[in-house]
Amino acid sequence: MTALKGFTQLLQLDGQDNRLYTDIMLSELERINSIVSELLLLAKPQVTLQREHNLLTILEKVNTLLEMQAIIHNVQLVAEFDTGMPLLKCVEYQLKQVFINLLKNAIEAMPHGGTVTVIAGWFDDRHVSVRFIDQGSGIPLASLDRLGEPFYTTKERGTGLGFMVSYKIIEDHGGRIHVESEEQKGTTVEVILPIDKV
Repeated sequence: MTALKGFTQLLQLDGQDNRLYTDIMLSELERINSIVSELLLLAKPQVTLQREHNLLTILEKVNTLLEMQAIIHNVQLVAEFDTGMPLLKCVEYQLKQVFINLLKNAIEAMPHGGTVTVIAGWFDDRHVSVRFIDQGSGIPLASLDRLGEPFYTTKERGTGLGFMVSYKIIEDHGGRIHVESEEQKGTTVEVILPIDKV
């Protein structure tokens, strides 16, 4: 894949007008790369060191990353964070991957715009909670039961791996994901994480 990507980029530098083809090729190569990365994450055991991180800082980074995508989709991001939250033992890049996936899903669930609210706070005295609440069309009950299944997707160009990878990452952190949805009203995805997981 690296060679394919490199030669495609060389074609872009060529004086001829190959732009349309090379853009499509690079886009599809990125898609393949993303799918392979997700499959590798599921297939091989992850030996990762969890360190203490500020959950709110991770969420702020994710909001900043997806701010432009939200604007393009006419979606307003609203953050409601409890400032008295503890540090969380986690693998930062993995949690960031989960939050990016869930926030992207929430934004894409509202093709006509709306508001996505991200709420972070205490779930109970030993767990924290992050909720992603959209005003989209909701998920039918039959589809809701299948979320997290390998290769099951409701998106036209989806792989069904994003949610599955998210479930695995949160499970590896000793947490869980809970989804509630009502058609034509929206979806709430809640990530619950323990504060004392080593």
